[in-house]
Amino acid sequence: MQERQHLPLRHERGLTLIELMVAMAISLIIVVAAAYVYLASRESQRAIDRSSSSRETGAFIVQMLGRDIMNAGFYPANMVPVPGDATQTGMYDTYPPLPTLDASGNSAQTDWQAVAANVVTWPPTAFMTGIYGCDGGPFNTQTSACPTPDASKADTIVINYFSGDSLSMASTSSSGGRYDCTGSDPAGSAATSTANHNNFRVTTDGSTPDVTKPPQLPVFVSNRYTLSDLKMSVEGVDVNTKSLACSGNGSSKPGDLAIYQPIVPGVEDLKFTYGVYTSADTFTPSRYYTASEVTALGNLAVNGLSLTPWQRVTAVRVCVLVRTVGGNTRIADKTGAARTYKNCQDADTAQPARDTITRYVQVFGLRNGLKQYY
Repeated sequence: MQERQHLPLRHERGLTLIELMVAMAISLIIVVAAAYVYLASRESQRAIDRSSSSRETGAFIVQMLGRDIMNAGFYPANMVPVPGDATQTGMYDTYPPLPTLDASGNSAQTDWQAVAANVVTWPPTAFMTGIYGCDGGPFNTQTSACPTPDASKADTIVINYFSGDSLSMASTSSSGGRYDCTGSDPAGSAATSTANHNNFRVTTDGSTPDVTKPPQLPVFVSNRYTLSDLKMSVEGVDVNTKSLACSGNGSSKPGDLAIYQPIVPGVEDLKFTYGVYTSADTFTPSRYYTASEVTALGNLAVNGLSLTPWQRVTAVRVCVLVRTVGGNTRIADKTGAARTYKNCQDADTAQPARDTITRYVQVFGLRNGLKQYY
């Protein structure tokens, strides 16, 4: 009988507690490292998005203001001057066209002129030229006057022009200039218009306005741009910032205290300087002045006409400071590395702790103020 051989038993053994803890520690380190990389890349992407959005804001504001500034002082060449003003012979000869009183003592009812009782004091200085400005504070739409300048506040620019666009063109096309910056029609409607609004549109039956035809008198549009304080929510967090704001004469008739409507948030400062020529020999600006300095300049005789300093503004320098909104955009700063930016006075200024401020500067010419035809 053959003897059976007994093989030695092989004992299976698992991981020891120490080995298990080491494996868990290594896995935890890998998970933490991956989470850190993910969060860092996510925060970097957010910082890039905030910076890109801020740059787009600056470029958009400059473009929008520039388009309006270059339209300042426009008067439609295809529309006859307001009757009764013999000096109004062309597009830019006088601004705005001043209608005379009729036999009954009433003034021509246009959207830019007040009722007859105020004809002596109307229009204010701010509406007598294509461009006007205020230093350090918002233009008061009720008194049509500038505040006492405060260097810590943004400037205000007042842009005036006339439009010959029909109501239907303004409502169906973005290329028209009939509406003000708030999207309101300065001419109002025939049912609600008063002496402060132009309801003298060409009509088919003498009573019902024809919205497809241009107004009988040009529509006066006045846009005022400045900054206003704004609280907005960014990713569920309330953030205090400033916004480009506008008040137009379409949303309120002259004499009303209009509220400036926020348009674009994320703006830190807004400053304007004005190029004024001081010699009758050239339209080239001698230098750029603040609004207060322009007002203080004297009149200048040009071709037999005495022109005010605001009538001699041929260029506007726009300076916009935009600031990132909500979140840290300086995650890559080195310790102790000083970061600065140029403010609108060309002074080096320290960047905020977590945000980034960028400056945009551009000069726009007032073509309608040069009395030249193109």
